[in-house]
Amino acid sequence: MANLSRTAKSGNDWTRNDLKAYNIEIVNQSIPTFFGMPQLPELPENLRSFADTQDRTEAADDATHKLLHYLDLAHNPKMGQELAVDTFAERLLQTLGYDSWRRLILTRQELPFFICGEKRGAEADICICDENDILLLVQADKCLENPDDPQAQLIAEAIAAFQRNNLTRNRDLHLPELDKMTIPGITLVGTTPIFYHIKITAALNEAVMRGTFPPFITEVYRHVPQLPRRNSEGMKPADNRAKISRYFLAFRGYIVGLAAQD
Repeated sequence: MANLSRTAKSGNDWTRNDLKAYNIEIVNQSIPTFFGMPQLPELPENLRSFADTQDRTEAADDATHKLLHYLDLAHNPKMGQELAVDTFAERLLQTLGYDSWRRLILTRQELPFFICGEKRGAEADICICDENDILLLVQADKCLENPDDPQAQLIAEAIAAFQRNNLTRNRDLHLPELDKMTIPGITLVGTTPIFYHIKITAALNEAVMRGTFPPFITEVYRHVPQLPRRNSEGMKPADNRAKISRYFLAFRGYIVGLAAQD
């Protein structure tokens, strides 16, 4: 793969070929290995209404009705509503407590991305951050006419987040840069998530900044949810929605671990 083209491009233009060009491989993991728990957590009582209500007209309260309305828009967006997936994801993360521990959920964040000796950008659909660091990234596939795999874009954004977090440490906090970071990430195709642990090293970042082929493999760990119905149905069916909500709660535990390290 050393002869593959490497060019200065936006992170949002990355494809699977760019992953090959920088020797990045995807490794699937089981629930215990990926989430660090033997099985998914059960849903707490305060999420049962969202998980169990099939149609928003049957919602028992305004908050559930509103979240299910966002879900309906995201599941089948019309032209001009492509950002409905982002809006639903943001509201879902808030409902599930991803913005606890004084975190913020931000949308449409443009990150500087240094690649092949030039400065480009990588726009994250959603990122969770604290006062200093980007802690989690979400990338959605929203293009109705020409769908793309958002996986490569998510990984490019994680590299940009590595660059940005280390710049903050060096310039603002006067701390040494880190040699490695694991950036958790989520891709959304419709309302179906895939979860990632993206370990970025200084060596991989250097290869991307120089536009050179790294002689080592970077493994990105991934978990693809196993759902009661087809993954393409996303969170629209209530049984899929309950299972996916449990996946999100399990992944939130990884952010809890990050909070404990602060």
